[in-house]
Amino acid sequence: MSEGLRAGLLRNLAGGFALLVLRRTPPESFVRSFDQLLALLLLNLALWAGLDTLHAEAGSQLMLDALYGWACYLLLGFFACALVARAHSRDADTRALLIPALAVSPYVLGLFWLSADLSRVRARPVLAILVGLLYLIVLSLRVLHAAYGSVRTRSVITALALVVLAPVALETLDLDTRLWVGDESQETDDSDDSSTVEPLLYDQPARIAAAVARVTPEQPGSPGVYFVGFAGNGDEGVFKHEALFAEQVFADHFDSGDRSIELLNDVADRDSYPLATVTGLQQALRLLASRMNTEQDVLVLTLTSHGSEEGLEVSNGALPLLQLGPADLRQALDESGIKWRVIIVSACYAGVFLDALKTDTTLIVTASDSEHTSFGCEADRDLTYFGEAFLRDSVPSSNSLEQAFKKAAGLIQRRESAEHKTHSNPQLYVGPLIRQKLAELESGSERRDHQSATVRR
Repeated sequence: MSEGLRAGLLRNLAGGFALLVLRRTPPESFVRSFDQLLALLLLNLALWAGLDTLHAEAGSQLMLDALYGWACYLLLGFFACALVARAHSRDADTRALLIPALAVSPYVLGLFWLSADLSRVRARPVLAILVGLLYLIVLSLRVLHAAYGSVRTRSVITALALVVLAPVALETLDLDTRLWVGDESQETDDSDDSSTVEPLLYDQPARIAAAVARVTPEQPGSPGVYFVGFAGNGDEGVFKHEALFAEQVFADHFDSGDRSIELLNDVADRDSYPLATVTGLQQALRLLASRMNTEQDVLVLTLTSHGSEEGLEVSNGALPLLQLGPADLRQALDESGIKWRVIIVSACYAGVFLDALKTDTTLIVTASDSEHTSFGCEADRDLTYFGEAFLRDSVPSSNSLEQAFKKAAGLIQRRESAEHKTHSNPQLYVGPLIRQKLAELESGSERRDHQSATVRR
């Protein structure tokens, strides 16, 4: 690359960055030549290819058919710029508009592409689209000023109309621009075939009934604790592991080992446990209540999955499953007739469940508040950050769940601070009546543990 071309490219990219932060940039900030136009175009294409490669799944194959989609969208972009230039004036130079547009587009492309990976953006897709659209509208006005030094009404209206219509056009065309494509035949495997999905779902009521039938009821007159685990996401094993670990932790804490059932989603194993579905949870709670003394016994319900502001994610490959919202969970609990409830929600935005589930006879622990994510849900982990702090490091060494929560909240806050993460803010709600109920049960567990230790000695 010649010195002149390099200097011009750096000058154009500096002007593009000024546009990115919505600064008013004069036309003389840019070098307009065919060489610069070609260099910026190649830079944009190289960045697109790099980001696509960065996000490629393991085992993906290079598909050069994507170049057709690139060419179509590129021609549409050139045509849109030509329309805006013509709207500005009959003598307006289209290249004057293309240079600042291409200078800012690498930054915009990288910003939008990488921000799509953020959990906050995924959790609020509508808000993200509106904010992105508003930003592009303001940016288009800055680009027009950088191109022609003045902004005219016709060119503004044309540019804004194209920005607003662009998402519709992209969705309508729906051209595949992925350079790296996974093996779709492997993604659509036998487990998601309609011939196996229907029998699998049809079989769930019987499997849930069999799981509940294995539960050993507590002796009459002696209040006991019953456990239900619910792992909503079947693509990442951390949630299944956490639900099973919670079962053992509460079995030790409340002596509920023989009174536990699990509803687990796992794309690699749909046979060992009943599936975690909204309908399955409703049935499991209803059947479990028939084996409980609903006026005395306590339910511990642990739910773990990805979460959003709408509730808990429920997924198992391509199975058509409903998502679990706060109102759905409250309805399932109320219809079961179970009075005393301990509910643990380990998920991002888990605090959205608090208001819907509050009763005088309920204790609720959530891994985060309603506005923040929690952490540690990667597929290669056994427990989330919350699961490690609360289930592993706090409940076994605490005399009460309230004490365990306070300890876990401190552990989580220190860990998030050390890793420079936004605090998840775990939440605790204790109904006025269940505090005494749990105190009696937990003191009973302490006595049993002491007696067992004495016998062993």
